[in-house]
Amino acid sequence: MRICGAVAALGAALIALAVGAAAPVWIAVLVLAAGAAQLAVAVLALRGSPLPGPAILAPFAAPTAVWLAALVAAPAAASSLPLGPMLAETGLALGAAALLALGRRTSAEPRALPALLAVAASAAVVATVATAALAGTNAGAFAQPHGEHGAAVDAPADEPALEGPVLVEHSGH
Repeated sequence: MRICGAVAALGAALIALAVGAAAPVWIAVLVLAAGAAQLAVAVLALRGSPLPGPAILAPFAAPTAVWLAALVAAPAAASSLPLGPMLAETGLALGAAALLALGRRTSAEPRALPALLAVAASAAVVATVATAALAGTNAGAFAQPHGEHGAAVDAPADEPALEGPVLVEHSGH
């Protein structure tokens, strides 16, 4: 369960960092710090380092707490944060905290096949949620669509084929 929590923590950290990068400054500082802390907890969990209880919950609850506080204190600033990615980050963060807390209580060594299946399942869920959430952030708005990497080569119909193809750049969206 611990490694599944670490995978969820990595997804939550990526979303928090992407949301924080385009947030108003006072929100950005807090969300980016929480994203960095989530990343640190995920790395510690992957390394097998012991995780104290408060260190698990605090970084994972922080982006949600900042978002909710901003909605109450400064609705205009909070409305600049994307709803979908923040909900996805909240779900992954709280799930990661629960899985990491549960992983602390069990000391039994996991069996290989169930552990592998659990990691594959958690990676599939986190990849699906994080990809959709990242697409809804400012960074996702400028991402290159899949399958359109590079330039397309189109030969103009009104010119002879011996003059060579013309490179035509496609817009990102």
